[in-house]
Amino acid sequence: MAEILPLSDEEDACVKTYIREFSDQCLQGPMTGYDCIYRSHAFADTRSVVVLHTSSQAFALKIDTTSPSTERLKNEFELLSALHQHFDGNETSRVVRPVYLSQGGEFLVTEYIDRPTAVDLIYNSADDNQVAQVYRRAGSWLNDLHARHPPTRYAFKPRWMTDSLSELIQAVPRDIANQSRAMVDEMLAEGARLKGTEDLRVFSHGDFHGQNLIVGQGKTIGLDFTEARDKLAVYDIVDFLKADIFRETVASEVDRSGILRRNKEMFFRLYRHPINHEILDYCIRGRLLKDWLFLHQITHTCSAFERDRRSRLWARLNLIFD
Repeated sequence: MAEILPLSDEEDACVKTYIREFSDQCLQGPMTGYDCIYRSHAFADTRSVVVLHTSSQAFALKIDTTSPSTERLKNEFELLSALHQHFDGNETSRVVRPVYLSQGGEFLVTEYIDRPTAVDLIYNSADDNQVAQVYRRAGSWLNDLHARHPPTRYAFKPRWMTDSLSELIQAVPRDIANQSRAMVDEMLAEGARLKGTEDLRVFSHGDFHGQNLIVGQGKTIGLDFTEARDKLAVYDIVDFLKADIFRETVASEVDRSGILRRNKEMFFRLYRHPINHEILDYCIRGRLLKDWLFLHQITHTCSAFERDRRSRLWARLNLIFD
């Protein structure tokens, strides 16, 4: 069950105004309650999600108070509507059903599906077989999304990776920099070797972490498409696979990318687009290293969850850069 977050008096007044507009436009019966279940860490004052309850169904009200000027939610609503048609008739994959876009553009409403996300299961399930099936279903869903438009070929440009690694190693304590310097040097050298290698560019989710994929009964359901755009297919795959660090393992079960071999193989059971796996493995290793360095920045204060994540990242990094 999602955590219920408090609303300030000002936020609550805004939510009530949004609910009135949505109710007047779309509902025939009364609302029975509402709960805030998400607040953006980076945009806490402007972005949140509230679940609306009626006697027969629930809706997700997604708020972005800056959207009237950025058109962020308007663009997402239009894309959701198009993707809903793209997945029409698909027996296993779909997206959340768009319901309403506010007249001012500051909120949109979709159906609310009270089922676990992929991350809920990857982080918490004691059943390795269940988690493997989550990876299989995620690969199937992403395969269907990436088929929305014909793919193109695009040269791999590792600068986003190499530049950020070079910057991050300068922003951590000296002992952390010394521990990771050989890893960073290896990533810089491999990036130079892979630069210009062609790989598959597709319509991509753009933020395909496991919290944006709902594991429904019979269908896998995608949400949150505000970052969708054309880019290399491997980037969506990296975003999803890196959650694997929260699974307990032994060294023999981890492949060269740092991901459990079984989960990675299950993902590619139904993901069929011909990506370059050497680039994929490079990007996964780089992302794990970037995340570990980020959590060691002198200016960053880790939560208990982040300290655990940092420890798990280091364990995987030691396996793949040994």
